[in-house]
Amino acid sequence: MTNLALPLVAAVAALFPEVRSFWAVDTGPQLQPIQIELRARLVREGRTIAVYQEEGYHFSTMGQADETHQIEAAVSVFDTVIYPREVELFGPCPDHDGNGKVILFLTHAAGPSGLFFPFDEVPEDEAVRSGFHSNEGEILYHAFGRQGNRASRNIEELAETFHRLLHYSRDPGETSWSELLANYTPYLCGLASARLLWGDIDPENRAHAPGDAWAGRGWSLLFVEYLRDKFGDQGLRDLVARPEKGLAGIGRMLADRGDKRTPADLLGDFAMACWLDDPGLADGRFSFASVVPPRPPATVRATASRPTSGVIEVGVGGIAFLTVEGSGERPFPLTLQGDPSVRWVGRAVKLHVQGPDIELPLAFSPAGTVKLELPALTPAERVVVAVSPVPVESPLFDSRTLLLRWGVGWVPHAPADQSRETLGTLVGKALPDAGMAARSRLMTTVDRLSGAPRDGSEGPVVTTRYAWAPQARAVVEVLLQEATRRGLPVRPSPFIRKVPNGVQQEWSNVVIELPGKDPRRWPVVLAAHWDGARGNLRDSYLRALNVNDNASGVAVALEAAAAMSRSPHRAPIIVAFLAGGFHDAAGAHALLEELGGKISAWVELDGVGVPERWPRTLDVQLEGGKDLASSSWSITQAFRHAGFAPKVTPEIQAPHTGGSVALGRGIPALVVRVGPYGQEDSLDTPPAVELDTLSPDFMVLLAKALAGVGLNLAGVP
Repeated sequence: MTNLALPLVAAVAALFPEVRSFWAVDTGPQLQPIQIELRARLVREGRTIAVYQEEGYHFSTMGQADETHQIEAAVSVFDTVIYPREVELFGPCPDHDGNGKVILFLTHAAGPSGLFFPFDEVPEDEAVRSGFHSNEGEILYHAFGRQGNRASRNIEELAETFHRLLHYSRDPGETSWSELLANYTPYLCGLASARLLWGDIDPENRAHAPGDAWAGRGWSLLFVEYLRDKFGDQGLRDLVARPEKGLAGIGRMLADRGDKRTPADLLGDFAMACWLDDPGLADGRFSFASVVPPRPPATVRATASRPTSGVIEVGVGGIAFLTVEGSGERPFPLTLQGDPSVRWVGRAVKLHVQGPDIELPLAFSPAGTVKLELPALTPAERVVVAVSPVPVESPLFDSRTLLLRWGVGWVPHAPADQSRETLGTLVGKALPDAGMAARSRLMTTVDRLSGAPRDGSEGPVVTTRYAWAPQARAVVEVLLQEATRRGLPVRPSPFIRKVPNGVQQEWSNVVIELPGKDPRRWPVVLAAHWDGARGNLRDSYLRALNVNDNASGVAVALEAAAAMSRSPHRAPIIVAFLAGGFHDAAGAHALLEELGGKISAWVELDGVGVPERWPRTLDVQLEGGKDLASSSWSITQAFRHAGFAPKVTPEIQAPHTGGSVALGRGIPALVVRVGPYGQEDSLDTPPAVELDTLSPDFMVLLAKALAGVGLNLAGVP
């Protein structure tokens, strides 16, 4: 028996050595996490989980005995509740390291809510190509930093990260449903109360309202419960197993069940269920079976016989509630006008004192309008209306907040938007063909950079522009092709990007050189970073196809380069498309080193495709540039001449451009952008939404203005 047992003990020790090293992830404020190598010791082993703890790291505020108790409690709950419930529902756990267990690594470098790092699920060589090392196994990183009466939250977060691991193994391309279902898991496993579902319990102590745009927490989790309520556990299983993204997965699930409703129909029913929660009406569509959510406050209260109107702000996926009280007098109709950039859905119910309540027909037009003829209402009766803007079928959350105009006895009208006509007139005056050819070239470039090339386009298809993603190399080829198509002299300019974990990649700027009449002069640089990023790291590697930031800047710079190439100028002009704008302006540093800092002026474009709302459509932000003005000519005059309204800021605020880098080396620098910075959620705006708000006329006009700026800075003979 002893001879047989020894090999078994040795095998177990090989699978779980007492001390081993991990590549941990220090998320920090940067987009690309930093990996650090840490030694850890095995402290506990259960049936389905093994716990390693970073050497020298302690999380309990009450000493070693309490720390041991918390670890034992986590192992017990994982073995008996979390693991069996999740595996029963979503299928077996992957086992890339062959040890049959999930590893919980307790470390200071885990972030406040724990972490599942998908690059641990791929081989080392594949991870290195993306800028990381891989632990090649199922690792969940946690700090267990919540203590005392909040210590139970540590185990809830363990459930969340385990679901992310399972979700990734089923559908690595989905991120929004992965986040929603992960945050729902503590309730699914009975570890958290129903208050989690509408945001009364939030690990970051954020407040959530039903009108908020859908995100990973808040009332969107109650929608997950509504789906499970109506379709059972199989409904959640289908959402995890299906490759469709966003609401498209619900559409396929409904179709497979022979249910003729659309995801928008389901969202409308859910919206009314949040208010009414009545199983006796509409075949139970307006109710929950297992939870009783709090009734949301009415966003608007009005009287049916009193003409009145107003405006509501509601996030995409959020819900606005309107109640119209009766007075016994003749009612006026209720008219709603939603922002036409999205689809709207609504439900209306007439509430009787003693019943029966009656659902009233309510269907928005494609333009976002609906007119509801209010029925006769006694002073004790009312009509409640629930309205929601429907998210687009995208794997990303749409974080926009939109306007819903309403009127009782009034027909709401949005203020006239004259931006299209104004821009069209300016472009018609500026270009002989009203900008048709320039618009076509610009949009071809934008479409290719946003992963949606037009029919007949040759060359690689861009799937992401995140600089660390190996697939981003296609961007360089696309830029070379687009410059060549315009007859411009272009070349790649590679450089090495290194990170603290020892991994390095070759990145590449793309450089267009327009010679000047006097080659002795230092060149003028017109730059735009070509890379993109998302708030979620996985989304960055999968589909960082940001249209405004900064496909728009690249397209405008290309068009300006073509215009400048046709006009003589004294100093050379370099038009540069820079890699790594989101990574400490890496491409800008590389270009400055390549040119030895010998640059006479630096002008950079960042997010210039989506103009401000009317009447500020022609506003352009000019940051820095104070050293570029002369007595006879100035940057602001050039933009005013093109029809723009320049807004000058002395300091460069743009967070991921090379303007500040150039300025730090004594080079006069200017950053041109549109709209305010500090809106991080805009990184995650679905490309389809960005393309709807993009203005080709604005970009054409800006390209002409920038060509004039570049030529003036270079000197016109």
